[in-house]
Amino acid sequence: MLDLGRGPLVVGVADRPAALARAANMAPAARPYDLVEARVDLFPGQQLDLGAAACARLEATGTPVLVTLRTVAQGGRFAGDEGERLRRFRAALLAASWVDVEDDSPLVEEVAAALAARPGGGQLVISHHDFVATPPLDVLLQIADRCHAQPGAIAKLATTVTGDADRDTLFELLARRPGRTCVIGMAASSGLRIELAARGSLLAYGYLDAPTAPGQLSAKETSRRLAAVSPRYAGRTKRRR
Repeated sequence: MLDLGRGPLVVGVADRPAALARAANMAPAARPYDLVEARVDLFPGQQLDLGAAACARLEATGTPVLVTLRTVAQGGRFAGDEGERLRRFRAALLAASWVDVEDDSPLVEEVAAALAARPGGGQLVISHHDFVATPPLDVLLQIADRCHAQPGAIAKLATTVTGDADRDTLFELLARRPGRTCVIGMAASSGLRIELAARGSLLAYGYLDAPTAPGQLSAKETSRRLAAVSPRYAGRTKRRR
C-alpha cells in the first residue's frame, strides 16, 4: 500500500488497455506517477479483462492500480445498472488494489466491503464531479464530509472553475479538509491543478495517452511541474528528473 502521508501523489490515467501495458513494461523507477488509474468505462467492453495482466504486473512492482468505472451522470461512459457495475468492480479487484466510486452511487458500502475482503486490503476513493460550476464552500464541505464518513476513504472533489472566486473556494476547501482529500479545479488553465496539489491536494491526475478531463496535463508534465513548485514532492522524486 502507498503511504498517503507521502503525498501529493501523481496518478497516471490510462484510457485504454494498451496504456496500462506500456506502464507495466516501464521500469518502476522511471514511472512519472505513483499509481495508475484504469478508466475501465473507456475500455473496450468496459471491463478490465484485456488489462488485468498489466494491472497485476504494476501492482507487483509497487505501483497500485486505481479502477474507475465512471457513470454517465458524473462524466463517464458507463450507463449500465449498478448490479452489473458491482460485478465488474469485484472482478477488477482481483488485479487492482484501489477503486473509485461516486458519492451518489448506492454501491459505496458494497465496494468498501469488497476492498476490505481483498487480501492485503485496498484503498477507496469516493468522488464527486461538477462539470457545470464550483458549488458554494458549505456544499463542498458537506460533500467532503459525506465521503470521509466511510472509514479510510479519500474524498475526491472535481469542479468547474470559471473565475477567481471559484479558485478561492477550492483553496479554502483544501485548507479546511486537508486530510485524505483530493481537490481538482477543471478549467482551461492547467496551472490550478498543479497549485492545488502543491498546497496539499492528495492526488494529481495526469493522462498517459489522452486527456480524460478538462485541463488535464500528461502524467509526465504533471510530475515535472509539481516537482518545480512542491519541495515535498521534489524531495522524494529526484530519481525521475
